[in-house]
Amino acid sequence: DKQRRLSKESMDMVPFLCDDLKKHPRDFCKWAYQIVYTRSVETEDGDLRIVPMADYFNHGSDFTEISPYYDEAGNYYAYTTYDVSAGSPLRISYADPRNPSFLLGRYGFFDQNCPASYCKLLPPTVNQDMLDLGYSHERMIFYKTGEVADEVWDIFLYIHLSSTNIDDQQTLMRAHREGDYNTKLALHEKYYPATSAALLEHVDSFILEIDEVIKKSEVHPVYIKNEHPRLPLIHRHNQFVRETFANVRSRYSPDPEVNWQGATRVTVEECDDVECALAECERDFQGNWMCEGGLGPNWDGSEREKSQTVIASQ
Repeated sequence: DKQRRLSKESMDMVPFLCDDLKKHPRDFCKWAYQIVYTRSVETEDGDLRIVPMADYFNHGSDFTEISPYYDEAGNYYAYTTYDVSAGSPLRISYADPRNPSFLLGRYGFFDQNCPASYCKLLPPTVNQDMLDLGYSHERMIFYKTGEVADEVWDIFLYIHLSSTNIDDQQTLMRAHREGDYNTKLALHEKYYPATSAALLEHVDSFILEIDEVIKKSEVHPVYIKNEHPRLPLIHRHNQFVRETFANVRSRYSPDPEVNWQGATRVTVEECDDVECALAECERDFQGNWMCEGGLGPNWDGSEREKSQTVIASQ
């Protein structure tokens, strides 16, 4: 009621609105909000501006033909980034192309060329340390290839250390702020069994949730067609996100069937009784393996006794 009164009072103050519109303040305000939210152009400082004609540019994920520019007076200029031939599309970037969920929710379309998706990790609380490590929808992403952004690994490690080793958590933050890559890498290798298990648990739980959503959207096709015409678009988006999460699972889950002869590149977890470390191995055209990282030999040069588990392969 308070919102309705506010809408009506605000509209009554606008002299050029006709009486018919003022009789339906809630519907009119909702329509006006949607127009501004979906047709506006976002500036670098986060402001929203409605620019006639500019809102006709479509979105481009992989490439854009238009580079927008504002002068000091606020005038909008659209420059082509190259010589565009007749009949070609003119596209700008609406938002980060690695977040298809945002594009669908705000603009109502699904971009099949999105290279990645937000990892959907929602901790109970997000503190300044996590923000410094890169916790944001733009950086916490899973790629379609199955790769995971460094920021995701940093957050999983930070969360794990918060309940297991505060000293190492402080070391992680100090190394991050000082740009000490080697110390961060050592911490990631030390706790990889725990962080990878947490990652896969998150992936599995989300896949189960989205499978339920996908299942519901496939039950009543007639109802969907008549009552929810946009649901097939949402369904394609959900399928894309699920496929991305499944690729992450395939890349990082231990696979006992994968062996050194069946792949050209593998990531191997090497563990002894004290520690674990990751080795990146690649096979050349002669079939020989070359590895970097891992535990390495003993101090005297002898071979260290260790277990080896292939955790990812290509």
